[in-house]
Amino acid sequence: MLLICKRIDVLVDAQFTLLRNEHVDVFIPIVKNPQLNSNGVYHSLSMTEVKLGGGLCRNKVYYTHTRCPSGRGYERNKRVRDMVQDSTEYTLDVSRPQIIAHLQEIRTRSLPSAGRRQVPFNTVETLLCYGLFYILDPHHYGGGNIDTLPAPAKKLATFFCRTPGSITSKMLNLDGSRLHSAKTEPLLFARLAALPGLYPMLYKDILLAARSLDIGEETLPDFLGYLANNTMVEELAGQDDLPNSTGLLLQDVEAEINKMKLAFQFNEEQTEKLVEQKVRLTQHRFALNVLENCGRACVFCGFEPRSLPVRNGLLRASHIKPWAVSTHQERMDVRNGLAACPIHDAAFDQGYLMVNGGYRIHHARMLLESLVHDHGSSVYFREMLHPALVLPPHAKRPHPDYLTYHRENIFKK
Repeated sequence: MLLICKRIDVLVDAQFTLLRNEHVDVFIPIVKNPQLNSNGVYHSLSMTEVKLGGGLCRNKVYYTHTRCPSGRGYERNKRVRDMVQDSTEYTLDVSRPQIIAHLQEIRTRSLPSAGRRQVPFNTVETLLCYGLFYILDPHHYGGGNIDTLPAPAKKLATFFCRTPGSITSKMLNLDGSRLHSAKTEPLLFARLAALPGLYPMLYKDILLAARSLDIGEETLPDFLGYLANNTMVEELAGQDDLPNSTGLLLQDVEAEINKMKLAFQFNEEQTEKLVEQKVRLTQHRFALNVLENCGRACVFCGFEPRSLPVRNGLLRASHIKPWAVSTHQERMDVRNGLAACPIHDAAFDQGYLMVNGGYRIHHARMLLESLVHDHGSSVYFREMLHPALVLPPHAKRPHPDYLTYHRENIFKK
């Protein structure tokens, strides 16, 4: 059985002190009736599985504020107690047999006849629809252009015996865009967002169960690549381009947060986590689109790490006009992004390099001095650097307005 759990700091018993001698991050199932001793501290809870980092161990978990460092134990136990009391909302009962049953039910379906309602989405379908947020924005597809929906979403619709429009509609319910939708759907979105390690595990369980039923790649594709790459945690691209502070990240979406809080009666943490994930997924999709638009190569030196995994960290996608001063539309505009290797990405972001309206690359005066005095500087900024941006023939070129902003506000001249 898989359970949606809160991720918190706890201590393991003495048998596992070799793993870590302080607090460890674990996923713990929520229980309905925790036992407190006379001091208000939890007794040990029997566990079937406790996830420590990427591995599994069988053990008992103890909550004891007497062993917590820095006197933080009481507050930690209070948070655990408050969380446990809300246990009924945190469980997601999806065992492997249930996943298989859902998949078999889907395989027996046929498209409903005209005028008849579709069957409700089951848990497997809902979880796979959540995964589509990593590759597409449902707000960009409607009646007029639904045929342009990316292939993975079309394949899911075919497998589910549903219309493509029903897939995007489900996604709009999940991310809270439809304020009249059931609370359970955006709540699921918020909780999966709060646990970056959980969704890849659920996704891979579904794909593995499908393969055991001979449901292959053509029918149910590994559209996130989590199964092929054995992904253990959520991988979002382009996050270095975002503010480190959650407050700054969410300052432009205060109205959306308030609407969701009112519509779904969420607490502040749930609402902020949902909206934060939407912002991060938008940036993730922007970064993937920029990398694709630039031919998955550095536009400054042409470096192409094609033999390495797609998310290798050696190419970055960043905004030309910084995210913090861009409008919502500018943040999503692929013409406001460049792909670059880390050293040229940093040089452009910090204003040591500039691109003019003809897409030629210019050095800041400080960088020109560095070429003379600093060992190795000429290798990266003269020998390797192209005179103009290297872009594929089909690429959307950077918009002049973004380049002008960078030249006037960031370039060190």
